[in-house]
Amino acid sequence: MGKSLFTAKKAKRKPRIEIIPMVDVMFLLLVFYILSTIALTVERGVPVSLPTAATGDLSKVDETTVTIDAQGQVFLDTDPVQLESLGEAIRKKATELPGGLEHLRESYIVLNIDMTVPHGSVVRVMDQLREIGVSNFSIATDEGGS
Repeated sequence: MGKSLFTAKKAKRKPRIEIIPMVDVMFLLLVFYILSTIALTVERGVPVSLPTAATGDLSKVDETTVTIDAQGQVFLDTDPVQLESLGEAIRKKATELPGGLEHLRESYIVLNIDMTVPHGSVVRVMDQLREIGVSNFSIATDEGGS
């Protein structure tokens, strides 16, 4: 009887795939993907110091941006242009967009203007936009109120 205890064969354990660590890795990848897509932002214009507004809207716009920096340089998206030829530059850019100038007139242009720029320059930009028929524009601001 004592001999049978030592000679009994143990059943081989079948290999199996553990799912729990794989699920943990998949959740980690999902969290990484979500956080990285949230952190992505589209910078359409030149970075400037924007004024703050308590009623600012946090909308992400994939539209045309007109920027005036602190030195008074004017940019259409990231391309430098002269203020006097801004309307013509926008019209030329509109030919490259789907829908052309009509699409630009139905949507709006973002004015990304440094807070140290004189008010007269802002009015001249708005005048250039209205001359080509674009009357819908949005003024970019930072979050917060003053």
